[in-house]
This record gives sequence, C-alpha cells and structure tokens, in this order.
Amino acid sequence: MLPEHAKTLTKFDLDGKARDFLTQGGKLVVPLLPDVLNHFYGFIKADPEMARFFPDQALMDRAKAGQQKHWEMLLSGEFTEEYFDSAYRIGRIHPRIGLPFLFYLSGYAQATSRIQEVLLAKHGGLFGSVRRRSLPKILSAITRAFALDTHLVLDAHFAAEKEEQELAFTHLTNGIQRMAARDLTQLIPSSKESDYPERYNPVREAFNGLMQTQRDVLETIQDSAASLNNRANEVAQSAEDLSHRTETQAATLEETAAAVEEITVSMRSSAEATNETDQTVGETRQSAIQGSEVVQEAIHKMQEIEESSNKISQIINVIDDIAFQTNLLALNAGVEAARAGESGRGFAVVAAEVRALAQRSAESANEIKSLIDISSGHVEGGVSLVNETGKALEKMSGDIDRTAELTSEVASSAQQQATGLSEINLGVTQLDQVTQQNAAMVEEATAAAISMKQDVSMLSELIGSFKVGEKSARTNSGKISQKKPVSTAALKVVGG
Repeated sequence: MLPEHAKTLTKFDLDGKARDFLTQGGKLVVPLLPDVLNHFYGFIKADPEMARFFPDQALMDRAKAGQQKHWEMLLSGEFTEEYFDSAYRIGRIHPRIGLPFLFYLSGYAQATSRIQEVLLAKHGGLFGSVRRRSLPKILSAITRAFALDTHLVLDAHFAAEKEEQELAFTHLTNGIQRMAARDLTQLIPSSKESDYPERYNPVREAFNGLMQTQRDVLETIQDSAASLNNRANEVAQSAEDLSHRTETQAATLEETAAAVEEITVSMRSSAEATNETDQTVGETRQSAIQGSEVVQEAIHKMQEIEESSNKISQIINVIDDIAFQTNLLALNAGVEAARAGESGRGFAVVAAEVRALAQRSAESANEIKSLIDISSGHVEGGVSLVNETGKALEKMSGDIDRTAELTSEVASSAQQQATGLSEINLGVTQLDQVTQQNAAMVEEATAAAISMKQDVSMLSELIGSFKVGEKSARTNSGKISQKKPVSTAALKVVGG
C-alpha cells in the first residue's frame, strides 16, 4: 500500500480494529448490494436530470455492475491498489461526462442510508447482545468507508478537473504567448483536434474569437497602413516637387517684382515727363494764340498802310495834275511874256522858274508815285504773306490744340498707367511676400510629409511584424468562418 493511501486510511480511522468492523459489516452488506443498487438506480431513474446520464438500460446495467464490484472491494476492508485505482477512475469519469457534485453526493447519501436501513431491518433483531453492542461500530465503519470512497472519488474528480484546467490554461498561455510574439496565425484547436478539454470549450471559442477579431482588425490596419504608406510616399514626393516648383516660382516672382518695380519707376518718370510736355504744349499753344493775335494786328496795320498808300497815291496824282497844270500855266505865261516883249521878260523868268519847279514837282511826284507803287507792291506782298502767316498760324493753332488734347490724353493715360502699375507693383510685392510665405509653408509641409512618411513607414513596419496568416477564410472551432469586415467605428480606443 502506498504511504499516502495508508495516511488517508488513518485520517478516516479505517486502520487497525476499525478495519475489522468494516470487514464484518462488509460480509453482511455485500449480499444486500443488489437491493441497495436497485434502490440507488431507481432513485436516479426517477430524477430526469440524473437519468439523462444513462440514456439506455444497457449503459445503466454496466454502470450498476461496475458500482457493485467497486463497493465489494471497498467493503472487503482490504483497500488494495485495485480499489484505489477504481475510485480514481470513477472520479475522473465524472468531470468528463459533466456529472454535478449534487447528483453524486445525493446518490451516495441515498445508497448509504439504504444500506443502513436494510442492514438494520435484516440483521438487527438476530444479533446477540455482543453483536448488538458492535453494530454501531460496524455502521460507523461502513459510514466512514463510504465517506473515504466519496473523498477518493471527489479527489480524483478535482484532480481531473485541475488537469483539464491546467491543460486548458496551457493552451491559453501558449496562445497568449503567440499573441505577445505577434503571431496570430494559430488558433487553439478544438477537443476533436487536440487534447483540449471539452468543458472549457467556451473559453477557447472566446479566445479564438478575440484572436480572429484582432486578426481581422490587424489585417485591415495592415492594408490601411500599406495604402497609407503608398499615399505618404506620393504626398512626400508631391510635396517635394511642389517645394522645388514653389522655390522656382518664388525666385521668378521675385525677379518679376523687381522688373515691375523698375517699369513702375520708368513709367512714373515718363508720366512726369508727359505732364511737363503737356504743360509745355499748353504754353506753346498760348504763345501761338498770342502770335496769331499779333499777326492779325499786323494784317490790320498792313491794311491801314495799304489804305494810306492808296491815299498818298491819290494825293500824288493830284500833285502831278497840279504840276501839269502849273507847267501849262508856266508855258502859257512864257508865251504871253514873249508876246509882251521886254516888259514881260521878268515875268518870263518867273514863268520859266515856275515851269522848272513844276517840272521838278512832276518828276518828284513821278518818283514818289513809283516808290509808292513799289511800296504798295511790297505792302501787298507783305499783306499776302501776313495773311498766309495768319492762316498758317491758325492751322498751327488748331494743330497745337489737337496736340494739346492728345498730349493731355497721353498724360492722363500715362498717369492712369502709372497708377495701375503702382497697384500692380503693390500686388506683385504682396504676392511675392505671400509666395515667400507659401514657400516657407511648403518647406514646412514637405518636412512634415517626410516626417509622416517616416512615421507611416515605421507604423507599417510595426504592424507588418504581426503574423496574421493567409487573408482568406480560416478555421475556427473546427468550422470555416467567413471573415467579416471590420468597421473603424467598432474599434474602441482607451481614453477615446
């Protein structure tokens, strides 16, 4: 006998003299076991919950035969290793078939009480005084023996449950360790595929469900991370290209701003020069008007000179007529003096002098007339030239007026252009500032995109370290389960 078995018998006071009482009681009880077992299994059949563990009579008959053999070994008082093995075997069967403690304990209580009733009813009155005095010890030994049997069965029951629990926890621990190692490819197999205990199947299914959910989520994250990685690469490349283009654009715009500034300065100078030209043209126009007025006055004076020349010509003609008449008179006086003779000689001298004077007056008048005719010709030519000059000045004045109008329009247009160019210069300057700011922002965005690319690459590498197996339907609990899409809304984040 094993030391632990001997120790157990001592605990239940079934060694030494007490074993003899058990052996005596066994000899009395063993013949009564068929009746006790009938009562015992009758009690089981009457309870539907207990009867479901014996679906047919053949199974119940086999259980009854095995129970009788087991009790016979118990009541023999020998406590062989065969008996202990039988008790352990029975105890290990109970958790496998799922027999509750209540059913087992209540059934044993019925069996032991029935043994006591039958034993007292059959042998109580036949014992002598000595036998009657030992009957309580026999019943006590039998009771302790069944208590020992109950202990051994329950101990085996608990041991089997512990083994199953440890086995289940071993599978769960291995699964958790695989998850910790980022390996989600292997689920916990069912009891049909491994030694996993059936009674812990809900835990296995829950764990596999968790792993499957994590696998689906991680697959989605891996796909999203790969897509995001591609997008991040594209964004980083685009940002880098945009940065280069923005830098080029900023440089070009800066040069354009400088060129527009130069054009603005030149246009402002041109507008100022045009304004000065407009003022000069205005002054020239005023001078032309004044010149036209002088020419008109000169024409008027020339006309007056012409009129005076005509009047002088008329006076000369009168003088010429007077000289002619005087000459005639002198000639007649000379004739008359010649007729008078010596007395008319003095008168003849006077007549000769008068005639000479008339002759000279006529000659002078002719010379003056010639000069006046020449002067009249010059005056007519001058009048004609002055008239042509007046017409030219009138035309020049019109042209100057038109030139002044055009110059004024050009000055106004130049002023508007200068104003417009100033506004354009201001806009280009502001655009240059904005472009410089955009260039700085694009540079920051490029740096952020590159940083995001690195982060996404790290995320993709990290999430890619999880092993999720083939992305297809997987086996769960011995059945093929279709992968369900994971909604991001269903993901709960701590603190979210």
